[in-house]
Amino acid sequence: MWSSLPSNLRTVLGTALVLGIGVAAAAFTLSFFALKEAAENPELKFGAGHAWLFPIGVDMALLFFEVLLIAASMVRVQEHGNTVQYPRAIPFLLVVVAAAGTLYFNATRVPQQVRPIALAVPVASILVTLGLAYLLKMLAAASGVEAIHLAPPTAEPNRIVRKADVLHGEIERPDTSGKPYTLGQEPSSRTSVNPQTGQVAEAIESGDGVKRALMRSYLASLDPRESGRVTGSSIKAAMKAMHVNVSEREARRVLDEWKAARNGSA
Repeated sequence: MWSSLPSNLRTVLGTALVLGIGVAAAAFTLSFFALKEAAENPELKFGAGHAWLFPIGVDMALLFFEVLLIAASMVRVQEHGNTVQYPRAIPFLLVVVAAAGTLYFNATRVPQQVRPIALAVPVASILVTLGLAYLLKMLAAASGVEAIHLAPPTAEPNRIVRKADVLHGEIERPDTSGKPYTLGQEPSSRTSVNPQTGQVAEAIESGDGVKRALMRSYLASLDPRESGRVTGSSIKAAMKAMHVNVSEREARRVLDEWKAARNGSA
């Protein structure tokens, strides 16, 4: 940036930069001693041995706010399609508060007749700091380097639109039919539980319970030689193996009905 300037402009700007830095250093030094003297008041206990921290806190804060204000003046943002200046109200307010504090502590420590002299130091510090910032902006403009930064537009927030609640998967039904029940499908009244016989399907169509149909299907599938030894507890155990819970009393009732129907048909 500096090498791209003509020699005469480099001389002028270089001299102004050196002078400005010298004045700022002198003003900061004088203000430092002035604020340190104010902090060494015997009534201030924290000033004993640590008074030098007070001017650093006040003047460094002022310098920080001044630099922040200049930085904010170099930023542009997009609002509703237009390029506008980045807000500078907050850093400007901070500069005013810090400058008022520095001026107050520099002026109140000396008699009234010499207060203008005491105030000249912090005022010079503020003006020189702003002058240096202006010099840097002019140097950037003279060298062809972009001094204004355009902030990128704010990204649109990611939106999640909820259209519907959709569940995917299968629910296993305890009917041991071998066919899981899929969400969105109604159970068929003609689904056969035992593919060896058609008794379950007939029982479901006629309105009987699935458990009773399963027990009758189980009894019908037994070997004739084993059907004589079947009991309510054996039916209950067989249903439990098929993941169907039935009571022994209900199993005996179905067994009695089945035996009566078989004897009647015989």
